[in-house]
Amino acid sequence: MRCFLPVLFVSYLVSITFFAHIHVVNGVTIVHSHPFKKGAAHKHSTVELLLVHFLSHLTTDGAAVVFALSLFIPFILWRLHGITQHTHYHSPYHGVVALRAPPVIRFSAI
Repeated sequence: MRCFLPVLFVSYLVSITFFAHIHVVNGVTIVHSHPFKKGAAHKHSTVELLLVHFLSHLTTDGAAVVFALSLFIPFILWRLHGITQHTHYHSPYHGVVALRAPPVIRFSAI
């Protein structure tokens, strides 16, 4: 990921910088970019141009965001509630966590 995302960004930047071009369809000018040979015949179908238009002009209003959040937040809370945390301590006795050595009782001979 560390290498892929910068390469993706640079390739996108190169594409919009060097390969931007326009198409006029029924009096409407559509500007987009992708690699192609300059001077070669270059056309898109109506479906492709509509796809470019819809992807370039995707808009949402506040109601759509509130609706999406009203579904997303309960789902996340449900998932987090169902995740149990398992802890495992390395100890010689099951269930006993000894953080220090036991006390030593010394008997001295008189």
